[in-house]
Amino acid sequence: MSSTDPQDPATPAPDPWRKPETGSTSGAAPAPAPVPDAVQPYASGPAYPSGEAYPSSPAYPSGEAYPSSPAYPSGEAYPPAPTYGAPVQHPVPGGYPPAQAYGYPAYRGYLPKNSYAVWSLVLGILGLVSCGFFTGIPAIVVGNNAKKAAANGEADNPGMATAGVVLGWIGTGWSGLVVVGYLVFVVVMLLTTASA
Repeated sequence: MSSTDPQDPATPAPDPWRKPETGSTSGAAPAPAPVPDAVQPYASGPAYPSGEAYPSSPAYPSGEAYPSSPAYPSGEAYPPAPTYGAPVQHPVPGGYPPAQAYGYPAYRGYLPKNSYAVWSLVLGILGLVSCGFFTGIPAIVVGNNAKKAAANGEADNPGMATAGVVLGWIGTGWSGLVVVGYLVFVVVMLLTTASA
């Protein structure tokens, strides 16, 4: 290995991140490192030959100013526009109230969920699936109470109450058909075994 080899273990490579050592301890800032001549950060561009300047705009002759607009004959002024009053509300046949104004309806405030409607829906589903009369009839009663509460503005879920009532009626009707079918089956079985 030669002595100029950068990987020579005898001469360690200089640390580029190490602070430069200064001979004086006066606390003055060290002088900046000189910039090599090959690197000039903002070199000026090539110099262009100064040619002929652009010619100035031609001078236009100052002539007469534009003529003023012709004067129109002053005649009678237009009549003023007619004034219109508020629209007249005519009574509608059939006794319907007048239509509401356009836009969003008035804010009614927060309406809580109605727990009766939730119970009606749950009881209606149970009446439809398995419990029949035992939950179908309470689903109808509780659902009607929930619909009344929604109509009075005490709740905001009348659709859920209606679904509970409908499912309660379906479950009650279905279980009624099952009971009637079972009774017919029992009567037929009794009649066939008595005659045999």
